[in-house]
Amino acid sequence: MTANPQPLTLDAVLDLFQAEGVHDGDVLRQYVEDYPQYATQLIDFSQLLAAPEHEDESPLSATDESRIDAAWITHKAATPSEPAGEDPLARLTGDIGKDLARKLGVPRQVITCLREHRVLASSLPDTILGNLSDALDLPPAHVIAAMRQPPIPMTTGRSYKSGRPPGSAEQMTFEQILIDAGVSEADRSKLLAGSGE
Repeated sequence: MTANPQPLTLDAVLDLFQAEGVHDGDVLRQYVEDYPQYATQLIDFSQLLAAPEHEDESPLSATDESRIDAAWITHKAATPSEPAGEDPLARLTGDIGKDLARKLGVPRQVITCLREHRVLASSLPDTILGNLSDALDLPPAHVIAAMRQPPIPMTTGRSYKSGRPPGSAEQMTFEQILIDAGVSEADRSKLLAGSGE
């Protein structure tokens, strides 16, 4: 390093420092003494050069991936501008809805309540969530996020066995949905215990 009679710019000093073969404390001290106006920048730059160039390329754990998926789906579900066509629960019609109702041993109106977001996601037993997830071919986190969307208003012209007025658009527990659908207490117990398959 030679003394230069003209003042150097910060970029020029940092370039000179970077070009040094070694970036130890002695070299840094010499540059700070020669260019005290750039002392802070030189120290920061030396720390940057000393930092290992290591990027963690190991794959995420299954827990990390599921947390990321759940957070992303929850974020997407909270977006008010999401088109109705992207609602995965809307696919619970036709054969998919019939097959799920048959597999669970519940009336189709229970599946309709699931499709219309009327069931509190937190009240759904894990086995029922698993069956729903399988029927929709989605991870459980995606199903839970879809269930957390606001209920879809009921249309007129349907018959309901519930004592509640058909216009109420509130989420209820899965057990209450089963009660309103007229599912027997024995069948409800099996479903809620997770052995309703």
